[in-house]
Amino acid sequence: MKYTLNQITPEELIENRINLKGFLQSQISPLIGSNSWMQNWEQLAKRFQLFKFAALPEAEALKYCWNPEEIKATAEETCREAERHLHFESLTIIIVPALPFPWFQNVDQSLWTNGYTIGPDTIFLAIPPQPDPDFLKYMLAHELHHASPENPIYNLTLGTFTLADWYKMEGGAEHFSLSLYKDKRWWKQEFTEEIEQNYMEIARQNLNTADEFLKSKICFGNKEMGIPIFAGYTFAYKMARHYAEQEKIARYRDLYQADPHEIFNSYIIKGAI
Repeated sequence: MKYTLNQITPEELIENRINLKGFLQSQISPLIGSNSWMQNWEQLAKRFQLFKFAALPEAEALKYCWNPEEIKATAEETCREAERHLHFESLTIIIVPALPFPWFQNVDQSLWTNGYTIGPDTIFLAIPPQPDPDFLKYMLAHELHHASPENPIYNLTLGTFTLADWYKMEGGAEHFSLSLYKDKRWWKQEFTEEIEQNYMEIARQNLNTADEFLKSKICFGNKEMGIPIFAGYTFAYKMARHYAEQEKIARYRDLYQADPHEIFNSYIIKGAI
């Protein structure tokens, strides 16, 4: 497998802050292809808050620096492990600084790692200065599951990408990564049995929706609907793990071919027994 790791460090962002837009465009735009979920490079840069480095004081920006050699070693180790189970062609991983999001307010900075896979074989991963190594490996493995060209997600469009498809995609990625690495998900405790019962009904009623605004609430959390942060990921993982165990799916890549409604219904039936 051809493998490229590009670490866009805080130092680089500071060096190029006079023309930060041009620098980021040169780094991100070439990675966007016809199968990329996000077609606008600026939208991707905003997703990771990279334009903030244009005004961030240098001393403050440098607080986000990490050890490039350690990150390289961890990334290579995780990719080798993932390649034992999944198929890749020409993998590209872009590392950027992890800036604070509102939901990180009570979360240790070492657990700020977050990622976004924009298309086959192309991953963006934001990391804190001293990332928890277990959580970093877990998060990268999650994105690697998304990035395999065998993932049927790339046969869908935003208009046909339903909540059921989202559960299958994220549940499969969580099942893969949590089977390989320690579980340090800081959001899972909020998804209690009582909340799950209410959540399950919301999911059932909206399983076929492709509405991005509604899916965002159901998947990422919404106080008005009584849905805690990242509840969709917790629910999707429980579904995928149950389905894989029930159907005795030994190879992770075989889960790509499962029917998303079968995964959901299998879990719902389990809860009704």
